[in-house]
Amino acid sequence: MNKHPSPENTRDATPVDRKAKPKAAERTCIMVLGMHRSGTSALTGAIGLLGAELPKNMLGANPTNPAGHWEPARLIELHDQMLTEAGSSWDDWRSFDQADLGAPRLRFYKAEIARLIDEEYGSAPVFVLKEPRISRFVPLYAEVLKRMRVDVRYVLTERNPLAVVASLEKRGSFTHGFSALLWLRHELEAEYATRDYPRVFLSYETMLDDWRPGVERMTAALQIKWPQPIADAETALSTHFSVAHQHHVASRERLEADPRTTRWVKDTYSALMILERDPNDAGAMARLDTIRDAFNSVSPVFGEAFFPEMRVRTGMTAEKYSQIVHLAETQAGEIDRRMEELESLRREMVEKDASLARQQDALQHLTDAQLARIEALTADREARERDAGAREIELMAEVDRLAQIVGEAEGQSQFLTQELEGLRASQEKILRERDQALSAKQHVLEELEAVYTSYVWRMASMFRRKTKSKSAQ
Repeated sequence: MNKHPSPENTRDATPVDRKAKPKAAERTCIMVLGMHRSGTSALTGAIGLLGAELPKNMLGANPTNPAGHWEPARLIELHDQMLTEAGSSWDDWRSFDQADLGAPRLRFYKAEIARLIDEEYGSAPVFVLKEPRISRFVPLYAEVLKRMRVDVRYVLTERNPLAVVASLEKRGSFTHGFSALLWLRHELEAEYATRDYPRVFLSYETMLDDWRPGVERMTAALQIKWPQPIADAETALSTHFSVAHQHHVASRERLEADPRTTRWVKDTYSALMILERDPNDAGAMARLDTIRDAFNSVSPVFGEAFFPEMRVRTGMTAEKYSQIVHLAETQAGEIDRRMEELESLRREMVEKDASLARQQDALQHLTDAQLARIEALTADREARERDAGAREIELMAEVDRLAQIVGEAEGQSQFLTQELEGLRASQEKILRERDQALSAKQHVLEELEAVYTSYVWRMASMFRRKTKSKSAQ
């Protein structure tokens, strides 16, 4: 394990005030302990129905636990970080020594645990905390909660190890022997670390059969006054403890007869069933101490051979997996690019189809309009042709009439021409006669001028004027 954490891992370590005096507990924590897949979620959910505060940020439900885990997600992350830093992991069946973290980092994790508990549960007087990893480091939490003036009481959940092994095999493809050792580690550590505290052992199978006696024993053993009376939560609890959530069932007889399961596991389960009836049974605890000592004596030997090898193989697998993931991501990127191109082509085809459809609609509308126009023009032409035919007939009649008029006009013209010629001849004759008359007139005038200018005329004129004058007198 990691005996010497790197300097950067000592950052954020909060100093602990060792001079602080312990004060009376202000809050009560009901801590649910037990192996993964042992019914801890069912017990935690039930305690929540009785009014205990649940964490604000919980691990969500999943196909293997559809009812929910009721676990504080941020504490899970912190626990995994702490285990990794100490050279361990959640599925490590070796004992966990918090000293492997080193004093600065251990202070840091204690401070972080206290901070997250405050943030997740606030000032709730009664809250329930469940996280199966805690089963391996209960003393660390006991110290933190004591400094926080939180009174802690424990509910240890038991389930037939064959059912746990079957559940782990389905969920994570764990082998039977590995899962059995992991179950053994969680159960032995949780039982040993809670001997000096108020505690109760509850069987998952028994709670499913009838939850009432279990809740009554838990209430009495932990001396809890539930925020929600049991009678008021009875309907919800009856629905909560449903065999529909129990996917793996195993009997005590089947466990005893199973050749793959080590005697340590079988005897540990038998001892825990005794503690369910009496949490302080000395014989059961002595038997568990013997198993625990034997398990601890061989764990370092086999663990140091197994886990480094597993980490190497896991690293190689992780590297190959990383390569596969990188290749898959590259291919996925290429596929995405091709899909984008395909989608672009599809959109283009859709747009072209839409454009073609619009063009076809426009052409259809245009064709219909043109056909209507052609029909209208045809009708107009036929009407015009009919009108033209009638007009032609009228024009022919008019032409005939005009031809007749022209003929008559030509006859009149000839007659007029003849008349005109006669008039011209008469005019010429008249002009000649006029010229002759004018010439004769001129001649007469000349003769008269000669008379008037003659001496005789003048003398006669004087005589006529005298004669008139006398007559006037």
